Amino acid sequence: MKMNPRLALIGAAVAIAGLALAGCSSTATTATKGWTIPTKDPKATITVLSAFGLDAAGGGDMQPVLDAFAKAHPTIKVKWELASNNDLDSALSSRLGNKDASLDLFWADQPTIGALALRGYVEDLTKQFAPYKSAWEKSAYDGSSFEGKLYGVPTGTSTQLLYYNKGLLSAAGITPPSADPTAPTSWEDLANLGKQAQAKGGAKYGLTLAQANAYYQLEPLPVSLGGSAGGTGKGNLTPDVASDPWVKAMTFYASLFADKVAPRGTVDNGADFLAGKTAFIVNGSWMIDQLVGQTKVDWGVAPSPKFADGKAVTPTGSWDVAMSPYSKNKAAASIFLKWLTVDNGGNISRYRAAPDLPANNAGLKLYLEKPVFTTPVGQDAAKILAYQAANTGVPRLETVGYDEFQTIIGKTFSDIANGADPKTALDAANVALKSAWAKYSTQ
Repeated sequence: MKMNPRLALIGAAVAIAGLALAGCSSTATTATKGWTIPTKDPKATITVLSAFGLDAAGGGDMQPVLDAFAKAHPTIKVKWELASNNDLDSALSSRLGNKDASLDLFWADQPTIGALALRGYVEDLTKQFAPYKSAWEKSAYDGSSFEGKLYGVPTGTSTQLLYYNKGLLSAAGITPPSADPTAPTSWEDLANLGKQAQAKGGAKYGLTLAQANAYYQLEPLPVSLGGSAGGTGKGNLTPDVASDPWVKAMTFYASLFADKVAPRGTVDNGADFLAGKTAFIVNGSWMIDQLVGQTKVDWGVAPSPKFADGKAVTPTGSWDVAMSPYSKNKAAASIFLKWLTVDNGGNISRYRAAPDLPANNAGLKLYLEKPVFTTPVGQDAAKILAYQAANTGVPRLETVGYDEFQTIIGKTFSDIANGADPKTALDAANVALKSAWAKYSTQ
């Protein structure tokens, strides 16, 4: 992953979730009868729709994956179709809405799985993949499920780390935070250390979050304080973003901008850290490759922060591959799904040049044996990644109303960062969500 996967593909995530009201069925209607994962390869061509992976010339980071699959399963051909982020919604809406049997598999962001399942737009994979449930980390499996059934196979997972600039900290007389995965630094302490790095160490920014104002990045703050993921009740369709933990967390978030520890506006916080301007940044594991190959910053790593009186939680989740219930090649498609995410620790992470953090437990172990993790700082990162993947991941809100939620809460975060009163903004978001989700009470 050469850049931030949550932001680079956010348009596709919203587009998929936008299908929530495209269907007419109010319950999941997919069936699991009639097919199994075969032990002998059939002869078939399966079609996969994605917003990324290949380019028009046939290259891209998924090409080595497809080449390896073709070698292992020569009778199953994979036809990879691309739709831009802006076009994915209409492409899926048209094909799934018209029960197009030519589409077999498609990529979906995990929080959209519930909306897709509710409309009957994804095949129930629970029975076929039950023998492999333990292959994936629990949070990845749960995030790919809806109402206890598996509707997608997780291609990867994610977590966040605290990165710091050793030079800026040294100049400010700051002792670097511990790399002990069980002892994360508090948000409160980091904000103060960031101010110190600005005042004494020459840092332009003290503490930034790579995905400012993004729900994926900020969800752990209220959850660390005991808050919900943002919704409660049946289907998580009762808004819960105005609770005390949410207000307290967002009051702290607002202070980072009010105190000029973090910059307001549209900025590339990752680029600023790579350029040596920032003392601390919270960012994903994909930043390790950038630090090794693209910067001369002397960097260190520590576990993702928590509040002083809160628990350690980290964002998680990534992309699933889902199966169309209208596919006529379910058996062949399931072989591809299993090969991608189960076999050999998940072959997508084995053959993709810069994969997401593997959701497959065996694949994660292999991933953490890469050369980048053999240096002292790389070894620290590996321990933290392994620990957080197993212990602290919290899925994003699992609800059919995720599309509306992500849009409303993202705007709310932006308003707070730009000076809006946190409680007032969150109360308004709660009201907006009630209105936006009202339609689901009649579904």
